[in-house]
Amino acid sequence: MMLERLEQILRQHKLVTSGDKLLVAVSGGADSMALLHLLSRLAPSFPCALMVAHLDHQLRSASSADADFVIDYCEQENIPVVVEKIDVAALSQDLSVGLEEAGRHARRKFLLKVAAEHACSAIVLAHHGDDQAETLLFRLLRGSGLSGLAAMRMKNGLFIRPLLTFRSSALKDYLQQQDIAWCEDASNADISFTRNKIRHHLLPQLQEYNPQVVDALRRLSQQATDEDEYWTTLAAGFLAKHGRCSTDGFEVDIKPLLLLGRAERSRILRAFLQQLHGYLAGVEAGHIAQIEDLLMAGRPQADLHLPGIWVARRYDRLLCSTDSPEIPDYEISISGPGEYQLPTGDRLLFLVGNNHEVGACSALFSADHLSFPLTVRSPRPGDRFQPSGMTGRKLLKDYFIDAKIDRESRLRTPVVCHADEIIWLAGHRRCEGFHPVPDGNLLKIILFRQNQSVE
Repeated sequence: MMLERLEQILRQHKLVTSGDKLLVAVSGGADSMALLHLLSRLAPSFPCALMVAHLDHQLRSASSADADFVIDYCEQENIPVVVEKIDVAALSQDLSVGLEEAGRHARRKFLLKVAAEHACSAIVLAHHGDDQAETLLFRLLRGSGLSGLAAMRMKNGLFIRPLLTFRSSALKDYLQQQDIAWCEDASNADISFTRNKIRHHLLPQLQEYNPQVVDALRRLSQQATDEDEYWTTLAAGFLAKHGRCSTDGFEVDIKPLLLLGRAERSRILRAFLQQLHGYLAGVEAGHIAQIEDLLMAGRPQADLHLPGIWVARRYDRLLCSTDSPEIPDYEISISGPGEYQLPTGDRLLFLVGNNHEVGACSALFSADHLSFPLTVRSPRPGDRFQPSGMTGRKLLKDYFIDAKIDRESRLRTPVVCHADEIIWLAGHRRCEGFHPVPDGNLLKIILFRQNQSVE
């Protein structure tokens, strides 16, 4: 009965097709062993090929025995297996996250790597209906938004979860009927882990009020998934129209965002952040509310540091990246004509001659009134200059604000000086003095942005 039910799910949801190569994640526990046994019996009917991946987290002294158990079973069944070890405790410290989160991160990275190396069509996970209920409750307790109610999906990219409608008890019954052994992970009883506390305490208490609470939560999760798929499609269309890749992440236009209702905007913001890693681990409803506050506060520039994500408002753009940009402070001497590399990745070309052509990223000066060495440096607090066409001097800060130049662009702007006087904010505005004179020698300075070639 269970075999026929799983085959129906695989075909109905098009999780497996003829000729697929499936990578089955097997811990050695009851759920994954049931999954592997069921798939091995169904594989010839598609047909499809199987291989197994096992990651030893090295959190228990018995973990190596679990790996040996999986290897022995796969050898008996003639199924290829890949086993690796990782120190999840050390990874937890390196990433500054809990053991559960570090383990999820390590498993995902490992499985994707093995799938790519062996050209697997899908990665099959053994999550079942009880896991679905636990995940929904876990996310609710962490303050998840409505998208979190969708919990785990049957298909999400390369990952498929065909057991989501099965109960854990049914899977163990199947193993006992088939006389299949499995490993018991002692850490599953450790209630210091939130998920275990939900499994062993919260869910049994809820079942006293409704014995079918797991099925009820699973149905709720499926309804939320259907709703979330609609919002995902809508958000993707919005971001395709109003968003784009930036230097180190993504950006989206704020004006059209502010025309939306709060519910729609919240969904789009989640999809916007999800572009960074492909998932939203650690991002909760409260974090989306912080971005809402950033958009509504009216400040033209502001920053937020969320778990693993930097979010910033820069006038009419909302940016996200894994971390805030680091722009070096520098000062270099320009001894004479030539090309000079700046620490920001930009370059400046200094030419002396009679070329009168000037573009948006170049400026002409009288070489007869300027002498080398010149100085190029990053902007400093209190800097003033006299913009061309103006009679008075202006703070660079005020110029940048009036021109709506964002914080990172300000810090990247090369300041070209003669002695202590600013003669050009490269790429923006030259000073009032040192204009070329008839029949005089010219100094042409050209700014080449990072990765821009010299013609």
